[in-house]
Amino acid sequence: MRRLCLLLGLALVAACSIGQFGPWLDESGQPLEGSQVIQYRGFEICGHDEVTFLFFFGDLYAQDDDGVLGQLTNAEGEVLTFEVLNELPPGTEATHITLGTKEIYFDPNTRDDYVYIYRSDDQRAERWPRAEIECDRPGTPR
Repeated sequence: MRRLCLLLGLALVAACSIGQFGPWLDESGQPLEGSQVIQYRGFEICGHDEVTFLFFFGDLYAQDDDGVLGQLTNAEGEVLTFEVLNELPPGTEATHITLGTKEIYFDPNTRDDYVYIYRSDDQRAERWPRAEIECDRPGTPR
């Protein structure tokens, strides 16, 4: 039953994210399955409706310009932060997963902590930290 609720929740979030936040496309231009890559606004009930989340193959990352989520840390207690960068850091690899002018990149050495969104229209990169916040995870019962 829990698995069914999770799948229904993911389908609902995916359906709501079509348009501004999706669908993300694979390198052949085909839409990804709804549960693989989902971008959405945080839930109002969680107090995070000003934060954009990216559910990326099972991991949750956040674009939190204003620090609404507070201090995010990894498993070792290191602080993780959202940051706008002039360019992608050395070592990042393209996933070829795109949404309009955005593409997801990652560094294999820091994938547990960050993903990068490169925006080709204004040639900037954003570093999105891991944000394992259960209230905002797709499919979490409220």
